[in-house]
Parts: sequence; C-alpha cells; structure tokens
Amino acid sequence: MIEEHLGALVGRLMNSGGWVGGERRAGAEPIWTGRARPYDESTLRKHARYLARSGGAALVARAVEAQVHQAAVACGGKVIAYTDMFGQVYWTKKPAYAAPIGSRGNRLLAATYFGLTVVRPRGGPALAYHVSWHKPASPLQDALEVLYADKPRAGWLRSQSRHHIWARGGSGVATLRWAAARAIPSLTVSRGSTHWTRYRRAPKVHTRSRLPVFVRRDRKVARGKPHHGKAMQSKVGEEGPEEVIFPAHPDKGRGSTKALRYRTGRPLTKAALRKLDRLYKTRWPSNENALKALVAVGFDRNLDRGLVTTTSRGIDGARTRLQAREQALSDEIEAFVPTTLPQTMQAIRRFARKKRGCDEQQARRLKAPQDKGARMPTGAEGLCKNLMLLMHNAIALLLLRSRLHQVRTMSLGRLHELLLGRSFLACLEERQTTLWIEPVPCASERLLQQELVRLLNEASLSLKGRSLLFKLREPHGETKAL
Repeated sequence: MIEEHLGALVGRLMNSGGWVGGERRAGAEPIWTGRARPYDESTLRKHARYLARSGGAALVARAVEAQVHQAAVACGGKVIAYTDMFGQVYWTKKPAYAAPIGSRGNRLLAATYFGLTVVRPRGGPALAYHVSWHKPASPLQDALEVLYADKPRAGWLRSQSRHHIWARGGSGVATLRWAAARAIPSLTVSRGSTHWTRYRRAPKVHTRSRLPVFVRRDRKVARGKPHHGKAMQSKVGEEGPEEVIFPAHPDKGRGSTKALRYRTGRPLTKAALRKLDRLYKTRWPSNENALKALVAVGFDRNLDRGLVTTTSRGIDGARTRLQAREQALSDEIEAFVPTTLPQTMQAIRRFARKKRGCDEQQARRLKAPQDKGARMPTGAEGLCKNLMLLMHNAIALLLLRSRLHQVRTMSLGRLHELLLGRSFLACLEERQTTLWIEPVPCASERLLQQELVRLLNEASLSLKGRSLLFKLREPHGETKAL
C-alpha cells in the first residue's frame, strides 16, 4: 500500500498545476495502481501526511543524499556546493507572518522560507542535495546551520567539496566566523564595492586582461574565536580566511577600476584566483536555474494548509542575542576578582545594572503577542519536496547520457512540455507495456522528443513486472517504433 501511494504521489508532483491539476491529469495512474480510477486528492494528502509523520520525509532525504554521493563517485573528483534561500508565498485568511520576497517588499500576506543546497560534481549536472524549512525572514546562516548539523552530511561536504558558494546574504562577519570555525571552504562576495587602484601592495596574480588581483588575510573573520577547541583554532590559523579584491569588469581592461570583495574560507590556488569571477558566477546556472526549474513544475505549490501559532524570526533573533548577553554577563561575574572594597561595590552596581537591563528586555519579549502563525514542517510538504528533489536528480542524470547539448541542459519545464505533459496511448501486453506518445507539431522539436524517447528506452524501465517501452506516434496517425 505504501508503494502504491508513493507511486501515485510521485506521478502527480511534477505537475505545474499542483494537487488539483495532478488529479485531473492522472489518467495513467490506474496502469500503476491497478485501480479502476485515480486516487482522490484528499486520499493522497491524508496518506502523504501519515507517511511524513512516520519518518518518511527523513528517509527520502537520506535517499536524495545517497543519490548525490553515488553520482559524485561516478563523476570522480570533488564537487562544488551551492546554498541559497527560497521564499515561497502562500495566502491565508488568518494572521500570518510575511517576509520580503523580490520586489514585493512586505506586501505579501504570508511566506515560508526554504534553504536549498545544490551540488555539482565535476563534469556532471546540478543535483539537489538538501532542503530545510525556516520561518519568514530567516537569514542564510539558518539554512547553513541545519545543513551542517548532521555530522555524516557535514563530514562528506567538508571532505568532498572544493568550494561551498553562497549568496552575499551570508557574507556577514558572524556567518563567516561560524563557517571558518567549522573549516567550511566557503566562497561569497561582500556587499558594496571598491576600486583596485586603491591598493599598492604587490598583486598575487593577474587576470587574462592583465588586471591585478589582490589577496589579504580577512582579519575581521580571523579575529573571531572558533567554537571547536584548540585543534580547530590551530587549523583556522594555518589556512586562514582571506579577502580577494577582484576586478568587477575584467573584460573592460583598465577602463574600469571597480572591484568586488570576495571572501573565502581557505586560500585559493592561483588558477582559481585568475578565474574567480567565473567560479562564483557558476552559482547562477548551478543553483538559481535549478531552483527556477523546480518552481516551474510546482515546487512552490504543494502547500499544507495548517498554520502553527509561533514567534516571528525577529523575536527568535532577539532571544538569541539576549541569551548571549546574559552568558557574557555571567562570564564577567565569574572572572571578576575583587581587590578593594570600593572596586567591589562599583562592580556590584555595574553587574546589577546590566542584570536589570537583561530582565527588562526579557519582560518586554514575553509581553510580545503571539497571535500570528506560520507554516511549519508538520505536514506532508517536506515529504513532497524531497520526493521532487529525488525525481529531479534522476531526470538530470538521465539527460546527462544524451549526445545532444540541448537535451543535457534541458530544464524540467521544457521536459514537461516535450514529453511528460504530452498525451499518450497505453497498450498493455502480456510481457510489456507500450506507451505511444503524441508528437509535438514542430519538426525541429520532434528531434529532441525522439532523443528523450531513446533515453527512456535505454534506461530499461519496468512497470508492474512488465518492461516499459516508449514509442512516438507519427504526426499523421501512423505509428513508428523508434
């Protein structure tokens, strides 16, 4: 029963129309389930929620990680990881927390944030690796903390990643100190810009257009104290985070003096420094485009309707800062050694004033109303998202086998238009099931459709013990086996 429900659920997830559209287009579902009609939407929702609460989401997430690990071993070499935040809009009549998304500012009724990590093996496709759930307005560091909270996953990322690239939202000193303390090979770019003509020291390398690239130790990040003891502190001290001043427009030559500040968790080789801008810009085809492709097929539409009354991300941050303030006060009191009576009385008054300030801030925080809600990972949406990542990776690895560049780089939306969303005729035989797919009207796109059919047939798929064969119908009604 679990296998049947997962099969029906997977068949509806990669549908741009969401749950309702998936039920309308589930004409092929009886071939898989053996039922006379497709499952009702409410039935799949109920069973998906039950599987998620029984630990199904965690099992599928482990399967996604194992899938990426196997692909990395097959491609050979180390990988590049990318992490970014994805804001998902939802509409509700109940009071809920909103967050700025794009150019809409705070005009949204409600939102949920997801942290998505994508891994690209050397010479391979961009594969989704991990997804995490966060409150609205959560910083990028929250997604990174969840990603590295699991020790096996963190160990694999540190050992197999050449670089871990993320957006400038994670370029703050606190985030970079957190990454340096965990020996993460981070690469990001700071907010704002500078001019490379301001620097007088000898450049470490030059770009192809003979522009200087300056490298210096990132003292602001290195000044922070690591959180993992003396061993990690010595390791951070040896490798050290660095700041790279790289020309913003190297193709313009010396006509442009503008430069960007890249911040790295460990020193880069000279070859990597010469093409640092191209290395960082791989974040767009490897992370942004993969995310947009997932959104195009409904990654942001499998919503749970329930709201959980909770605190906002701002209150959570204030509580964390208050805890750090109280801990600093406790350390100061413990380290105080009185010498004279006046000095002791002065210190007591200072400590009492600070403690009173912490208590007042705590009282104000407790008085804050908690009458708004947010969607939290209590339903089936986490399971659905991990299933979609599993399918995305399987499709990306399948398309990689093609001889055509257009097919190897094809997005999920384009694949849905050419193949997955086309109508077909199923012929059930004793040992095999043949699917006759409706061809696209354009002859040039039909070549791509033929290549997709060839890849599916080479994958040797099966359905209910029968081999699955794909064939393309002739445009004028005649059938022709590929």
